[in-house]
Amino acid sequence: MSLLDTVPYTLFRVLCSPARVRNVAVLEQIFAQFFDDFSAAPKKAEVIQIVRDVINDPAYSSIKDDDDNGAGDTAEYLIFNKLRDDGWIMEVRNRRAVEVHMPREAHALLSMLGGLGEELKVDISAEASLIDSGILAAYDAPADKVMNIASARRQSIQLRRSIDGVLTSLYRIEENLMQSEDLADLLQRFMESFVDKLLLENYRTLKASSYNPMRFQRSIIDNTERFINDEGQVARAAAALADQGLAQDTPSATSQIRADLVRIRDVFANLGDKLDLIDRFSHRLERRIATTVRYQEAARDIRDEVLREAIRGAFACLDGGTSICVSPFPGIPVALSTATLARPRKARDPVEPQVRKQNVVDPVDLKREELMDEYVARMAVTPHAAITRLSEFAAGGEYADLDSFEPKNARDIAVLFEARAGHLEHLPGLELKRMNTIKKGPYMSGPKVFVRLREEEI
Repeated sequence: MSLLDTVPYTLFRVLCSPARVRNVAVLEQIFAQFFDDFSAAPKKAEVIQIVRDVINDPAYSSIKDDDDNGAGDTAEYLIFNKLRDDGWIMEVRNRRAVEVHMPREAHALLSMLGGLGEELKVDISAEASLIDSGILAAYDAPADKVMNIASARRQSIQLRRSIDGVLTSLYRIEENLMQSEDLADLLQRFMESFVDKLLLENYRTLKASSYNPMRFQRSIIDNTERFINDEGQVARAAAALADQGLAQDTPSATSQIRADLVRIRDVFANLGDKLDLIDRFSHRLERRIATTVRYQEAARDIRDEVLREAIRGAFACLDGGTSICVSPFPGIPVALSTATLARPRKARDPVEPQVRKQNVVDPVDLKREELMDEYVARMAVTPHAAITRLSEFAAGGEYADLDSFEPKNARDIAVLFEARAGHLEHLPGLELKRMNTIKKGPYMSGPKVFVRLREEEI
């Protein structure tokens, strides 16, 4: 089945005629007045009155079609008959009254064309939250909420198309701006594209709001992954889908559900890259416009001033009798003469040789560095050093209290500090037991600690 099998080609005739602007205005008024909510079918006289109001509008009164001169019919009846013959409207006799209805395919086409302008505003603030809640509800109750999966897939595709539309609109704006003839035209197009259309303003407002799609990205990806990998929930959802007659059998329903969930996951997995690309492109385009404006302003000022000075100099030479014609280059000196050649610069002074002296290292500094390295090595509390010193202290088989530990040097103080701080809990060959009470020891305060050798080491 082709596209024209669903949408009759006759619907496009009034949209391509010379009076298409007037015809579109008539369709918009009829749709907004009678068929937007299908409250009640209008009478033919009411529709004729709407057509008459449009063609009497000064903005459309001068617009004519090639075949508007009918056989004695007024303009509003000619337009009404065209819309009826092309399939936009249809007459239905209800007793003595003639009602006007809009066929289903015409209503769908007009609704989509009317909503196209709204999509350019990136009205997707609530799409991500609806997708997230829909998938979670379908996972919790797959038999009752299985239709949420298909709805979430359609919303995800719509969100991706809206984001892609922002990027393609940026490319088109850049192309239109680079075709500007002068600075005024460039600024006018920039204001119309970036400010009046509110394209980027709505996008940036979306990113700064609490309904940013990236806020729900991780939740949607996690929920779809959990749903895909849960065989039981997928089977329940597939059975419900097959029972409703929306799939041929359970295997095909299972494949459809998994495909929808994978599509939703992929959309949000790649959403961050698309948003970053839009941010980089819009920033680059704004900088490019600003640089172009600055360059054109500077170039225009310099070029105008140079031309003015050249014209003043030309007329001054002409008035002084030094020239017999007006030239933009008056008073040029003789070229390639000794008077005009640049004088050579003064020769550079020769580089004097210098003797490279070797720095003498003081033995005191060497000894100081050696002692400092030795001190650092001695103070480093390595596991081996801690085991060696604590094994000497806990030589018996019973727990020894660290309060009775007598430091012999600075490293023993460091070992005692590490043991009380709990940094020596897992030492091979030793068992340390820490108490919860804090006690002030003879050398430092901290939790009370007991240490002993392991039984295999005794």
